[in-house]
Amino acid sequence: MTTNRFHWISSLVLVLILASCSGGNKVANEQFAFFDNLGITVTDKLLLGDSLVLSDIYNGQSNQENDIDGISLNNDQYQALIVPAGREFANAMSLWQLLGVRDAGNGHTLSAYYVGDNVGYCIYLIVHDSKGKVLDALNARELHLVWRANLSDPDDNNAFALDGTITFEGKNKLTLHRVMSHCMMDFDADVKSDEKWRQGWDQTYSIDDDGQFILHGQQVVTEQGKIDQYAVMDFRSWDMLVCSLHDDGVMNVWNDHAALVNETYDPEYKYNPFPWDVTRLYEMNPQRFLKWMAAKREDGNHLLPYFKLGVDDRPALIDEIGSLDDPAARQWLTAIVNSWDNTPLTRHL
Repeated sequence: MTTNRFHWISSLVLVLILASCSGGNKVANEQFAFFDNLGITVTDKLLLGDSLVLSDIYNGQSNQENDIDGISLNNDQYQALIVPAGREFANAMSLWQLLGVRDAGNGHTLSAYYVGDNVGYCIYLIVHDSKGKVLDALNARELHLVWRANLSDPDDNNAFALDGTITFEGKNKLTLHRVMSHCMMDFDADVKSDEKWRQGWDQTYSIDDDGQFILHGQQVVTEQGKIDQYAVMDFRSWDMLVCSLHDDGVMNVWNDHAALVNETYDPEYKYNPFPWDVTRLYEMNPQRFLKWMAAKREDGNHLLPYFKLGVDDRPALIDEIGSLDDPAARQWLTAIVNSWDNTPLTRHL
């Protein structure tokens, strides 16, 4: 009897050891039960720490393979976890990987996803409720990229580099840190050197009780050397799209930055990316965008000229305006759109 008991205990210990070596212990938390229902086991290895950092991915290096430590999503998982966030957040299903999860407070879960290939990638943060319903989504864009400053000359090693991390504080605060620099790059050896200038900026968010990302501002935190504002603005304008599906804070930030954009670009220049980015804000949530535009009609609306240049489908825009609840907003926006010409410049992009 004693011998049998010894063998039983030994077998149990062996099972526990094997389980611990196979990818981490399962997290005993009902909060993540909806992942279990989708066939994803949340282990301690899958819990996000205080920062999210991925290795460099160099733009245009087709021979480089990316070893991303995540769980590839199957079609059912993709349909449940990603698609409800909307078409601005959906992409080719085969590219999606779950990087980790984190308690976001109020019974909500923050999950991080990688989507991309060896040319570039984006990081997506999504907040789910206890049933797995998508409450909000945020596209953190590329965290690491290096690309040639002169794309037409493969022997020119001048390069731009973008580096980024996401840090988490407590359950409901996070900051996206960006650093852009001009450097020399040995693309064969993957070595950067001779940094000419750099600029770093942070965007800080909280997750509110409804599970929505709330932007608290964007600010420059480091500057070294003589900054190429034209090059920087190309990428800082992309961060207009690092925003909540619901909160309009990013529009307030970029409305304040419009003067800087005007100094960097000729507003009428057809390759100015800013109108395209403003239009993407509209496409993410048209009703949110139009309500914000109307609310700003007497209070310094600096994004309106860029939206005029970027919008492409005017009839669809008029239909969307017609869905607004506020008659005064409908009247003002309809008059504005009817006064525009029919040659949005971003058709040439």
